Formats: sequence, C-alpha cells, structure tokens
Amino acid sequence: MASTPSDIAMHINTTNQTTKDTVAGKSFVLAHLSDPHLARVDHIKRSDLLNKRLLGYLKWKLKRQGEHSDALLTILYKDLQRTKPDHIAITGDLTQLGLPIEFETARDWLQTLGTENNVTVIPGNHDIYVKTDWHETFAHWLEYMVADLQDQPARSVTSLDGLFPTLRIRERIALIGINTAYPSGLHLATGKIDGAQLKKLEIILKRLSGKGLFRIILIHHPPVQNIVSRRRSLTDAASLRIMLERYGAELVLFGHAHKTSRSNLDTPSGLIPAMGAPSASSLSHKKERRSRYFLYKITSTAQGWKVHLEERLFSLDLYRFVDGRQQDFFFPAEAN
Repeated sequence: MASTPSDIAMHINTTNQTTKDTVAGKSFVLAHLSDPHLARVDHIKRSDLLNKRLLGYLKWKLKRQGEHSDALLTILYKDLQRTKPDHIAITGDLTQLGLPIEFETARDWLQTLGTENNVTVIPGNHDIYVKTDWHETFAHWLEYMVADLQDQPARSVTSLDGLFPTLRIRERIALIGINTAYPSGLHLATGKIDGAQLKKLEIILKRLSGKGLFRIILIHHPPVQNIVSRRRSLTDAASLRIMLERYGAELVLFGHAHKTSRSNLDTPSGLIPAMGAPSASSLSHKKERRSRYFLYKITSTAQGWKVHLEERLFSLDLYRFVDGRQQDFFFPAEAN
C-alpha cells in the first residue's frame, strides 16, 4: 500500500512528539562522506564494455586507478570507529562502473559501517552507468536506501523508480534522500530529479515545515552553480532550489565533484549551507580533492539549532585522518 500525505504527516508528528522533550539540548553527530568508487575492474568481461562502461574503464586505468585506494577506506572505517558518529550519510558513487561484483563489494563495506538504522545511502551516476538487473545491483543496498515509510513492501521493490525521495527520521534529524542518477549520454555525467520525485519531495518538505526537525537534503549532484561543468551538472537544479526557497531546509550535502566545496542557497528564510565532499578513497596531492569526511554535531536549543562542523582530512605524511577545518553554524527555530 502506498504511503499517502497523511501517512507522512503522522510519521513526522509521531516522531516529533516522542523525541521533542527527550532530546532538547542533546547532540546528534552525522558523518558525511561520498564517492568511495569501489572498483573491481579485474573481474570485468568483454561484454561489460560494449557500452558507456568502456570510457569509465579507460578513465580508471589511465587516471583514477593510481589515485583511489580501497585500503584508505579501511583507514577511514577505523577513524569512524574512533569518532563514533550517530549516523553516516553516503552521497553516491559507491561503485566505479556499476558492476554487480562492485555492488556486492560495496554492500560488504556498508555492513562494516553499520546497519540501515545508522547508515543512509543514495545512488550516484557511476552506480547506474547503464541499465542493470536490479537483483544483481541496487537490491544489495536496499535496506540502506529505503524510507522509514515505503510506498511498497521492500521485497517487492525492483527498481529505483518510486523509491526516492526517501525520508528517514533519526531522533529530530530528518534525512531526505534524493536520487539524481540515471544512465546519461556517452560523454555526459548529468543528473536529474524528474517530475515524479519533485512532486513527492514537495509533499515531504511541506509536511516537515514547522515541525521542529533539522532537515538535511542528501543528493549526489550539486544543486548549486559553478561547482561542476555543464556536462556533469544537475539539469533541474533550479526546480529544487525553488522548492527549498518555498519550504526550507537546514543543510544540503552532496558529492560528485570530487572536491571539497562550500556554498549557500539563498532563501527567504535565510541561507542554506550546501556542502560538498570529495571522494572518500582519494589519495590526491591536491588537498581539496583528497579523502576527507565531515562530522556535523547538531544540537537543539530553545532558540534553534547549533551545528559544529569538523573536517577529518587524510594526511599523506601521517597516513591517517587528522583534524581539518572547523566551523560553527546557527539556525534559528522555525515558526510553527
């Protein structure tokens, strides 16, 4: 049975009522990372390359293979064990070529990070280079993507269609996952949300408005300008920005650009920080492109929300993650 606007409203209201008194002044720590690009190109078959994957394969062999490291993801995992975030959000491109074996590898990695209760995943364009069999690919990650209230029983889901946008509420944090990934043209890496997702997203954002929740948009392609080239852009970013201007959100987290970036979306109710993460597996000598993840310590106060951002940057000299830049934000309480 499909979830209706009233179902979503009941879910939001119930969560808000049961947590509002108990978490006042309590902090919730969200870790954001992106684009691990787990590659298993040694297992590729010739038939796998009779499509767009050939370009991705060549790019990996000629460039990315020397920059990305699975071992670095193990070091990142150990650092996450030390920092102990309450939840981990991964904004796409878990795989390099969207091969079934890469989906299995990514599933195994996700299981080391945690369960569906404390890890949320959205797809990236590399995860859907070409059309693939659902049961060999995204079905492996379903538990990490599915919404708290799902339109249909999880066992009957056979595609990304209708699965997104998703709403997951953890304490008073509302994680809104958007899928921008689809098989694009040969030399393109564009993303789109499409009309059906936008309509459902509007229902979610409208119902969340004024409910006292900290709303975080998770998206792969940057919804802001001048982060990536046109051939890698989000084609309907303007539609998303209009919706956020109308209903609001506190934070937008994205990946795709393979560099650290900080921007703002200007809305009538104030600026919404839009924060981009580089590839989690990158050993790049360019600091803005090297592996890092972000810890958002979100604290509810009587006046609104305090957020302390801490970067965890991989050091090539020490071969471990170290403290990076820190920043504080304040978000005034929404009017009910």
